[in-house]
Amino acid sequence: MKLINVLSFSVITTLAVLSNSCSPSSNPTSKVSKEEASKTLNRIVDEYFDAFLQLNPLFATSIGDHRFDDKMNVSISKEQRAKQLHLSHRFLEMGKKIPLDQLDVEDRLTCEMFVRDLQSDVELLKVDLDYLMPFNQFSSFFSDFAEMASGSSFITFNTASDYTNFLKRSEVVPAYIDTMIENMKEGIKQGVTTPKILVEEGLKQLQNLLVPNYKDSVFYHPLLTLDTKVPGEEGSKIKASYESMIENKIYPAYQKLEKFVRQTYLPAARTTDGLCFIPGGKEFYSALVRNYTTTDLTPEQIQAMGISEVERIGQEFEAAKNQMGFKGDLPAFFASLKLKTPKLYPFHDAQGVIDAYMAIYKKVMEKIPDYFHLLPKAKFEIRQVEPFKAENASEAYQQANEDGSRPGIFWVPVPHPTDYAVKDMECLFLHEAIPGHHFQISIQQELPHLSRYRKFMGNTSYIEGWALYAESLGKELGMYTNPYQWVGRLTLEMHRAIRLVVDTGIHFYGWSREKAIQYSLEHEPEDKRRVEAEIDRYMAIPGQAVSYKVGELKIQELKKRAKQMLGPSYLDWEFNDQIIQNGSLPLSVLDAQVDRFIREKLSGNLKKDRSL
Repeated sequence: MKLINVLSFSVITTLAVLSNSCSPSSNPTSKVSKEEASKTLNRIVDEYFDAFLQLNPLFATSIGDHRFDDKMNVSISKEQRAKQLHLSHRFLEMGKKIPLDQLDVEDRLTCEMFVRDLQSDVELLKVDLDYLMPFNQFSSFFSDFAEMASGSSFITFNTASDYTNFLKRSEVVPAYIDTMIENMKEGIKQGVTTPKILVEEGLKQLQNLLVPNYKDSVFYHPLLTLDTKVPGEEGSKIKASYESMIENKIYPAYQKLEKFVRQTYLPAARTTDGLCFIPGGKEFYSALVRNYTTTDLTPEQIQAMGISEVERIGQEFEAAKNQMGFKGDLPAFFASLKLKTPKLYPFHDAQGVIDAYMAIYKKVMEKIPDYFHLLPKAKFEIRQVEPFKAENASEAYQQANEDGSRPGIFWVPVPHPTDYAVKDMECLFLHEAIPGHHFQISIQQELPHLSRYRKFMGNTSYIEGWALYAESLGKELGMYTNPYQWVGRLTLEMHRAIRLVVDTGIHFYGWSREKAIQYSLEHEPEDKRRVEAEIDRYMAIPGQAVSYKVGELKIQELKKRAKQMLGPSYLDWEFNDQIIQNGSLPLSVLDAQVDRFIREKLSGNLKKDRSL
């Protein structure tokens, strides 16, 4: 199939006269006007984003763009991967030709972000091995599609068109699973397979989806409410088509995958744990780390950062233990935090947990004006997760709709109130809610000057780095006065630091799963079962987990730099607003932007803070 060419003649014509390189070294004699450069840049970015959404229709649906709701591409196919590489490379070359010295601050940030993102994507796609290992229990099409089909994710089933659109998407399932199987066969030939333990767990998950009667499966869930949403003859036709799709296409495809994995792939799966044991694995992992962290940090540098942080936080734990009057070493202290004492487990019912979070909410909001002037318009709520979902859920944030029709929601699962620990609550609220994800995501969506690209594209290192930074503001915001809440803060901070060590340990240094588990247990108060699940996650999604702490450390570094250089003129609210007012920037771009902020502040040329 011919590769997509989404560039209009007008863009190409304009680019032909632009000088080289989206960098400060652009030709200062360029004849291009600032207006022309800005217009061209934003047209390129908009056209790239539109083409990206066409290649990724599920992502389009997830951000509220419903033009492609009946489309689903086989993203791991050779053809789709080639299209994505072509798209990224072509627009990267276009972006590089925009002269930075002809752009204002906003356009400059867009250009820097655009070029950095595409450079990283091109680099990663060229060494990608993930498509050869498409099967595990954490990140695999068979489980992602099942979640979408159940109606429990971003796919909705409210109208007739919702059902018919998903029927069209479901037509792609057999082809997607056939591609998974072909890719796994190729992976076996190349010695690039998923670790056996992840295949075993993924196989159990797949088998659990294939209940004997398809009408009892998650794929059938949307039909249970079809009569109330699409009554009459139209609903009857949809039901017949839907049942036929599940019985004759989805189930056979899933059964085919189950048979292949059980009979062929599981016996061929590798017994090693890290990417470093497969051909090209170290190169792939290094590219993943750069992509996830949006920096040029190496695995060696990241592990060194992690070891340093583990040591520092360990000393904080020692100080907290001594302050609480605990007699014994750290392992004994960690064990004591698992005991079901009234101080740690004070709740008797779910409403008590929700009320406690509401009290935290009110207390935080009293201090917020001292540390933030840029506030989101989106409303915010705390809700309990429905009981049928609560057993397998964790505390999470659901972002508000861009149009304000749905508030930002902090979801709290309370399946067993007496088992709900109080020590992590303040830290969790700061991370998931305010000023963490609710502030960052809502403000990004509401900023009027951001293009759709900057509103909806982001990176884990900034998003989760901001949320961890929000945790660090707890004392300023009136939190962590209770010693157990402070220990909860240290516990979560240690968990993210350990990730830097064990993720790089597994995938770059060849640590075994058992060594990674043991390291975690020695340094954090967590039970073995949960640690094992975490380590399996790192094995299945290499590089992602290191981005959290890297992001937080970068923001902390920038804060220290601003304090040192600005001295008495440094203001907490001004720094916080500066970090959050431009959306999810790559860390390298954020670093340069904070330097510009410091220079402007020192020179007295700082512009007024933004308002939404």
